[in-house]
Amino acid sequence: MKPIFSTAFVWIVAALIAIGAWIAFTSETAAVIAIGTVFLAAVHQARIALDVARLSTSLEKSLTSDGATSFPIFRRPLLAHLSRQCAAITEQQARTRNEINSEHLQRQLFEQSMRDGLVVLDAHQRVLSANAAAARLLGFDPTAARGRLFQELSRIPEVNAMLEASYKDGQRRHGLLEPPTSPGSIVDAAIETLRDESKQAIGALLLIADVTSEQRLERMRSDFVANVSHELRTPITNIKGYIETIRQIGLSDAGQVNRFLEIVERNASRLGALVEDLLSISFLESSNSKERVTLAPTPVNALIDWVDAELGPAAEAKGVKLTRDIENNLQLHANALLIEQAIGNLVSNAIRYSPRGSAIEISARAENKQHAHAHAAVGNEDNMTGTRMGLITVADQGPGIPEKHLPRLFERFYRVDNARSRDDGGTGLGLAIVKHIAMVHGGTVTVESAIGNGSRFTLMIPLANQIQ
Repeated sequence: MKPIFSTAFVWIVAALIAIGAWIAFTSETAAVIAIGTVFLAAVHQARIALDVARLSTSLEKSLTSDGATSFPIFRRPLLAHLSRQCAAITEQQARTRNEINSEHLQRQLFEQSMRDGLVVLDAHQRVLSANAAAARLLGFDPTAARGRLFQELSRIPEVNAMLEASYKDGQRRHGLLEPPTSPGSIVDAAIETLRDESKQAIGALLLIADVTSEQRLERMRSDFVANVSHELRTPITNIKGYIETIRQIGLSDAGQVNRFLEIVERNASRLGALVEDLLSISFLESSNSKERVTLAPTPVNALIDWVDAELGPAAEAKGVKLTRDIENNLQLHANALLIEQAIGNLVSNAIRYSPRGSAIEISARAENKQHAHAHAAVGNEDNMTGTRMGLITVADQGPGIPEKHLPRLFERFYRVDNARSRDDGGTGLGLAIVKHIAMVHGGTVTVESAIGNGSRFTLMIPLANQIQ
């Protein structure tokens, strides 16, 4: 019997079975490999995503942190390079931020330490910065000024008008103004606009300086020059007039000539006294007057003896009696010549205004500074807390001084009664000299007076035993 399938056929079937088995096996392996590959790719992608997230977190932290930020270290070259670049960028950013903060701090310190007011404005006249001095002079809160229109803050219409005009034409402007927040004060406001290449205003600087003291000094200087000129002109005019009169009448009338010569002599003496007082006030007001004055223990009795000998005859001629009440063994730390001049000026004034038959008392005692207060005190009063002072008082029985004059009594050339003072030979500098003599000694001078009750002038000078 012949076989159903030939050998060739069997081999073909076997081969096909083998091929089918191999194909089946290969498909399963490919599937496994594919699944493994996908899994590994997912793991790799997850790791990359995690690394990128870490890098992103560090980068975000560096953007909000003022300090140094550390970046992660990666094995992958690309991420490692990216991390190094981020670290370099944030380090540079930190340096730049520190420089900006430092410059901002320096600018703030500079602005706030300025004695003058400074306001920086933008192109729309809004405040970019303003220091405390500007806020004080203009009357606004510096912490709430930034970003606001300057006109909303300023209470000085003149400054607002100057600012508007300067923004329009670009011209620098300044003017002397009185701020409403400080009546009596004077400020110098200067405005400078900043412009770009097209001449458009891009901002402005407003500088405000308190020049009250400078203006007061300038006014005092002008008044002083005017007063000196007037005081010098009067005796010089009198002298020239009487000399011309003598020349015209000749020597035929000896009595008339002598009277005119006496008038010339009085005016010359007045002129000499004025020059002497001007020299004294100039010396006492000089910046180094304290260094040039020698102080030593000075007995008060000796000072009063000199005044009595010097002015006693004038008091006697006026019918005024000089009395004294001096505490024993009282010594001042003083320059004898200057204190004699100060007491002499006070006594001379008292003689000049005292009625005939009255008395002038010169008294001296030691007293604690805090008890030695009186009206219209001038000098170094604030520097004497707890110091025992020698008080020398000159009290008269004259007409007294109206209270409204007391605060200005020690000013140069200030007179309660101009005509009477000049007729009596006063220069208008006597009490100013007393004030400055007191100041040179670290002391003060006070006055108490009322109409009909006379006047009391008290000179306060440190005692010798207070100085180590």
